[in-house]
Amino acid sequence: MRATVIIILLLLVVVGGVLAWRAQTQATATQAAAPTETLYLAIPQGLFVPFNAVMREFKSTHPNVEFMTTVDTPEAMAQNVQENAEKPDIFISPGGHEIEILREQGFIDPDTMVAFGSYDLAILVPVDNPGNVHRIEDLLNPEVKVIAFSEPDINAASFAARQSLQNLGLWEPLQSKIQVAGCCMDSFRWILDGRAEANVQFLGCPLDPNTAEMANESQVAIAFTFPADSFFLPRNVAGILNTTQKRALAEEFLAFLTSPETLQLMVDNRMRNDRNLPLIPGPWGPEQEASPVTVEAAAP
Repeated sequence: MRATVIIILLLLVVVGGVLAWRAQTQATATQAAAPTETLYLAIPQGLFVPFNAVMREFKSTHPNVEFMTTVDTPEAMAQNVQENAEKPDIFISPGGHEIEILREQGFIDPDTMVAFGSYDLAILVPVDNPGNVHRIEDLLNPEVKVIAFSEPDINAASFAARQSLQNLGLWEPLQSKIQVAGCCMDSFRWILDGRAEANVQFLGCPLDPNTAEMANESQVAIAFTFPADSFFLPRNVAGILNTTQKRALAEEFLAFLTSPETLQLMVDNRMRNDRNLPLIPGPWGPEQEASPVTVEAAAP
């Protein structure tokens, strides 16, 4: 009798093992058979490190998702959307203005635009500071011959700087000095090679005062940051293109991207949040880019 019970128990173990093996095999076969989906992201250069961490985390729970990326300056990415037949599923703007332009042109679904992180706006100068620039009024110094901008109608940092200078009463007095010098990286090079005494950038683009990895730290310094109440609050903004064929997957990725846990992951991986905003997503649209209440004009 005891031998019979043992035999039965052994048979149950064997059968159970076979059933478990079959279930595992079927699950593996189903996963292997699942079609691979590709999500195409347009990522600005300054956000590649945090987004790389996000893509790895997303793939850990979505093994059949592959990412295709364009990593470039925000101006170049916007131009690619405007001119190329193949467009990304999701566009990410550092500062918000580039994606707002694309929304106005009908490329971005406004209901999907979501903001996260935050930026401070700065004037960068050559390390020897030939213009003697330490505060915003110093841009009027006669030693400052050229202030290198990107195109304010396209680039978020230059759009914010123009708004600030207009509110401070300095835009018109500085017109003879302001030179549009191409994209954000092109305008930055003007202070590296001596063509300009000052350059407009967001902090961390490309100069980060909080790390030991400052780009060209031996050549460039931060002169000052613009008064925070003189321009709109720049944020990273992501949105889904109207041309996407992966709407459901794009929505799922955006929801994952803007969860508190993922936003913390991005901050831990060098995403800027200079205004120390809560790590929750916010809306984006024309009202978020509107000029704040005009501050008292600066004395020339």
